[in-house]
Amino acid sequence: MVAVGDTARVPGMERWQAGRFAWTRFVARKFFVETASGETNPFLRGVLVESLVRSGLPFEDAYLLAQTARDQLESKSKVTTETLKQWVIAELQQCFGDAKAAAYALGSSTDQQIMVRTSTGLAPFSVGLLARSIEACAIERTVALEAAKQTHDDLRKAGTEIVDTVELRQIVERCLRRHCSASAADSYLAWQRFRASGLPLILLIGGVTGTGKSTLTTELAYKLNIVRTQSTDMMREIVRCYLPRDRIATLDYSSFEAWRGLTDSGRSAGDIDPRRVIEGFISQFENVKDGLEATIQRAVKEVQDLIVDGVHILPARLDLDVARDRAIVVPLMLVVPNKKTLSKRLKHRASEQTERPSSHYLEGLDQIWTLQSFLLAEAEDRGVPLIVNSDVDEALSGLLMEISTEISRHFPPGT
Repeated sequence: MVAVGDTARVPGMERWQAGRFAWTRFVARKFFVETASGETNPFLRGVLVESLVRSGLPFEDAYLLAQTARDQLESKSKVTTETLKQWVIAELQQCFGDAKAAAYALGSSTDQQIMVRTSTGLAPFSVGLLARSIEACAIERTVALEAAKQTHDDLRKAGTEIVDTVELRQIVERCLRRHCSASAADSYLAWQRFRASGLPLILLIGGVTGTGKSTLTTELAYKLNIVRTQSTDMMREIVRCYLPRDRIATLDYSSFEAWRGLTDSGRSAGDIDPRRVIEGFISQFENVKDGLEATIQRAVKEVQDLIVDGVHILPARLDLDVARDRAIVVPLMLVVPNKKTLSKRLKHRASEQTERPSSHYLEGLDQIWTLQSFLLAEAEDRGVPLIVNSDVDEALSGLLMEISTEISRHFPPGT
């Protein structure tokens, strides 16, 4: 027998650890689970995660095991609940030992599935999904998971079979206040009031080349369940297709070398005055500005959440009046702390994206750094929060915290 949390000596653990990241990259297809009574239901990863967490498995391992189950069993199209259960028990025994397998077997035989009534019908309660929604309120992952587990325990103790979303949110708030902290509960409530308001969330993520905008935008979109994202680089490419040739000269170049499109540029990058770098960039921004504002206006009109990322995010120079009282607009600026880090980031990106040779960006490192200094000065003048991206997880937490602060400002406790 292996004690809870002691996985180092368990046979199969090396295989588990070696494959855990590879298992997250498959393309999943839906398969179905047939119950003992003959009913057929789609396999829901969150439900399996919930059972595994209740049996004592850490959330991350439970999540990865559920992914593996979907990966390995989906080719069968349909499996029985007993087949699925025995597969999970075998995996737990091999990778985590008899204690974890026994805990799961005991728990899964007595589980009573709780259903959540949503606007679209009934859905199984999931500790994993609830934890993710709580974490999106800038609440630490471990705290979010604990609150989700406590919420589930409260529902089970009360014998709840069906709970509506409003009641569920009230239970979560009480769990956060009782088991975590008042600030976490207040943050969660602010987000619920915001969602109930029907206002769209517009996030504007600025930063120069290499600050990690695309990566963090993808993470934010997932965390906050935002479908619409747009980059200002894409806007720049579109604008080039319809503006007169005499207006698009600076659009032919990357932001940090837009100065090359200025009339009378005629100088090499090594000789360029920093003021010309900014002048070229501002010229480029002015050509992208209308498209950027129109994108924001469309999201506000359609009441759709939106994330826009790009170097052309200059809140002080954008007309955001259309969003006043009709949306929550949160501008944020990503920062790389020093040139050395920026250089490493550009080299790493080039190794992953071969169409972007690092030499092009490294030769323009001074211009990129000049441009970042300009963006930071603009952001500070406008009071835009600066998020240093030295670590993706920390930067993501910083972004969520700033977003939650703005949400709480609009929906303070007691409103």
